[in-house]
Amino acid sequence: MRYWRRYPWDLYWQDQFKIKDNVTLNYGLRYEYPSAIYQTRTLATNVIGGVGPVLLGTNQLLQVDPTKSGIASLVLTQAPFTLSNSGVTSDKNNFAPVLGMAYTPRFAPSLFGHDDTVIRLGFRVGYDEIFNNIPANMGLNAPYTLTTTQTANVTQPGKFPWAIGYDQTVPLVSNFGRQGPGTPTSGLLTFNAEDPNLRSSYIYQYSFGVQRRVRGDLSIELDYQGSTGHKLGTFIDLNQPRVIVRDPSFRGSQSPNEQIFPYPFIGTASSGVNNGNSNYNAMVFTTRYQGRKGIFVQGSYTLGKSIDDASAFFGSTGERTGVADANNIKSERGPSSFDLRHRAVVSYVIELPVGPGRRLFGWSNAVSKQAFGGWQISGATTFQSGSPFTVFNNSQDFSGFNQFNDRPDVIGTGRIQQDNRNVDAAFDTTYFSRTPPTGRVGTSGRNQYYGPGLQNYNFAAAKNFKFGEQIGLQFRAEFFNLFNHTNFANPQNNQSSGNFGKITATVGTATATAVGTNAGLVGGGPRVIQGALRLQF
Repeated sequence: MRYWRRYPWDLYWQDQFKIKDNVTLNYGLRYEYPSAIYQTRTLATNVIGGVGPVLLGTNQLLQVDPTKSGIASLVLTQAPFTLSNSGVTSDKNNFAPVLGMAYTPRFAPSLFGHDDTVIRLGFRVGYDEIFNNIPANMGLNAPYTLTTTQTANVTQPGKFPWAIGYDQTVPLVSNFGRQGPGTPTSGLLTFNAEDPNLRSSYIYQYSFGVQRRVRGDLSIELDYQGSTGHKLGTFIDLNQPRVIVRDPSFRGSQSPNEQIFPYPFIGTASSGVNNGNSNYNAMVFTTRYQGRKGIFVQGSYTLGKSIDDASAFFGSTGERTGVADANNIKSERGPSSFDLRHRAVVSYVIELPVGPGRRLFGWSNAVSKQAFGGWQISGATTFQSGSPFTVFNNSQDFSGFNQFNDRPDVIGTGRIQQDNRNVDAAFDTTYFSRTPPTGRVGTSGRNQYYGPGLQNYNFAAAKNFKFGEQIGLQFRAEFFNLFNHTNFANPQNNQSSGNFGKITATVGTATATAVGTNAGLVGGGPRVIQGALRLQF
């Protein structure tokens, strides 16, 4: 049993100041102390770069005696320092200012009108907290947890009984004393780690926009929106082997090539680090109509581009967890997994002109009021370009980096030929080398190719009933993907799949509102119809 605890706290101050009646300034400052999560019983181990596994709250270094088996091979020696009970140093400098201004120009009325234009600008700093699973997973490490595997025809000559399966008296180091081409000395114990100097991820957000009222019920707006993210999280393997390439026609894990692990007596050491950065720039055009007769329509178009080194700690849609080469983070720079270059959305709410006092069935009686009055329709229509994906091959350790995140080389010329309307050949698979290269990352970049776009039509019809002045009843019928338009998911991007280059799936759900549907930020799956009854009082 593991017990983790943290004490985060925040302070903020915010104010508004009217310089003039047409100039408003908003400003503030926030301080955030995220607090490192710590082990109350110090039953966890962190892997420190250049040192190895160190037990939290102690100066004990965990080592493995390769001449012994099972738990008897775990040996504690003195580390060159004492590790805190959190395994990391708390981040204490998270100051986040915010500044915003709204200005209504009162000159050049032919251009700006009479109090019809607003110019806005803003800047803020925001921080993100570490995902608690990352430090908490240190509680799964040896010596407090020992995981071993028995495999028929690998660790055992054939089938074996349960007693042998549960027997952990097995060697924890393979190929001890036989380091060489194709036979590296490596440990079997895997570790979860966290950079002891991990800092909070933070973002600079900035915007500038102009909104102009064209007439009383119609306005247009043009905005620039941008952001830069820093210290974004990802995983790297602290025990990624160095590969000596003697023959590039063989995999990095095959002889005559040779892998040399920096910590040969342990296995993978997946460490959460924050060495990623991001950049986002977009122009947004919005037009809005607010009519006097219960009609609201808004349309927006966004042209944007998002670039980063990693979009999420645990991977995203169409993207692997971790990096291809921990020693070459620059090779991960590419479009974000949520990068949507073009997106247009039209939303509307319309009160139908029927019932008492309206054009149709306008009789003022109880029957007309309950049958024809109070009808409303609404909806949102979305068109967006496709989301990116990465071509990779995880069938073997081609590079020798032991990550199984290898990407192939580009051997074609020019841009890749894509036709996302052809589900049997969405892109030219001969554009890539048959397998990834040895001892390096392939030239095919991360998230360089885009899948099908999306069309989605959501619609709702509602009827409002009034019973006196205090009680109301609303019935709604909602249609997600009204026309049941087929939105295809991204093509198969794993070279080891027999369906490589083919589209074998559609977007999974019509109601999703988050990344994870292979289509971006909205739904678009098969049509869903639902009804709702709401009592208001």
